Amino acid sequence: MVDNFNARSSGDDATKEFVRPKPFYDAWQEREGIPSYETFHVNNLMDVELGRWDRMGVDGAFLNLADPFISSSIILELKPGEQTQPIKHMFETWVFVIKGKGDTLICQEGTKDQVVPWQTQSLFGPPLNTTYTHRNTDSEEPARLLMVTNAPLTMNLYHNEQFIFDNKFTFDDRYSGEQGYFNPDFEVMGQRYARTNMVKDIREFYLHEWKERGKAARSVFLSMSHHTIGAHVSEFEPGTYKKAHRHGPGAHVIILQGEGYSLNWAEGDEPKRVDWSENAMFSPPDMWYHQHFNTGKGPARYLALKSKGAPEHPIRIGAPGPNTDPDFAKDHQIEYEDESPEIYEEFLESLKKNGAEIRQDRPKYNKS
Repeated sequence: MVDNFNARSSGDDATKEFVRPKPFYDAWQEREGIPSYETFHVNNLMDVELGRWDRMGVDGAFLNLADPFISSSIILELKPGEQTQPIKHMFETWVFVIKGKGDTLICQEGTKDQVVPWQTQSLFGPPLNTTYTHRNTDSEEPARLLMVTNAPLTMNLYHNEQFIFDNKFTFDDRYSGEQGYFNPDFEVMGQRYARTNMVKDIREFYLHEWKERGKAARSVFLSMSHHTIGAHVSEFEPGTYKKAHRHGPGAHVIILQGEGYSLNWAEGDEPKRVDWSENAMFSPPDMWYHQHFNTGKGPARYLALKSKGAPEHPIRIGAPGPNTDPDFAKDHQIEYEDESPEIYEEFLESLKKNGAEIRQDRPKYNKS
C-alpha cells in the first residue's frame, strides 16, 4: 500500500502543502455579514455593537468566547415594535432576555401555535427545530436578547445549511404542542434539580443550598425543552466566595445581579482576574480553574449555560462535572484549605476597596 500511495502522490501534488479549511460554522458566520467577536469576556452585553442581520431581519452579532467549537452565542436587538423573521434550525438554543419585553411565537406543523411572553431576565428555549419569531411588544424601548447555542458543534458536524435551516423533521418527542408547555411553573425533581420550560425572571427562581461548592452557596440545575445544553443558576452571599473548580469547554457565565470578580487559570499558571457586574458574561476555557468572589453589598447571582448535558439528557463533552463524577471534588475542585493564602488576601483587599465586609473565615490551610 505504501508503494501504491507513492505512485499516486507523484508530481506537483506530492509537494503541495495541504491547507486546512475553516470550520463550517466559522465560514457561515462570515457569510452572514454581521459583527463577530472573539473574546474571553464581555463587560456588558448591552454595550456590544451590532449590525443588520438579513437572516433574522433585526440587528445582531456573534460572540465567540472560549472554546467556540462546542457552543457559541448570538445577540439580537429588536427595535420598538419590531420582530424577527420566522426561523427554525437543527441546533438547540437558550434565550435569555438581557433587557426588554415581548413574546415569542412558537410554531410546529400539526400543532396549535403558542406564544411565550417574556421580560427582562426571562429564560426559555424554543424546542428543537420548531419555527419561532421573537417580537418586541414595547412601542418605545428596544429589546435585547442573548441566544446561547450548540450551533458550532451541530453545523460543523453536518456542514450543510439546507439540512440545518430547512429540515422538515418534527421532534414531537420533545414538543408536540402541549397546552401550557411554556407556563412559568416548575417541578422539583430532587435536590438542586427542577424542570420548567420558561422562567419569567431568573433572579427570582428557587435555589437550593449547595454547601459543597462554598459558604452560603445555593444553586439549581434546570431541565428545559428537552435540551441537551445544560443550565444552572447559582447565588452566593456578600463577603463570601466559592471554591475553585474546573470542567469541560463551552460554559457561558452570565451575571444576573451583584458585583465581584472571578479568577481563571490553567493548572500551573497565574490566575487571570475578570471583574464583573450585572450583564457581564465570560467563558472559562476548557479545564481552567475558575473561582467566583462577591465583593458587593448584596447577593451575587449568575446563570451558566453549557454543553455538558442537561439533567434529563446527559451527554459527555470534556471533563465530567460534579453530578456525573463521584471523585469530582477530589479531581476538579480545590477546597478552601488547599488554596493559596493569596486568594483570601486578595479578596480582603477587594472588599476593603469596595467598602464591603468579609463574612467568611480565613481557611485553616493544609501544610504542603
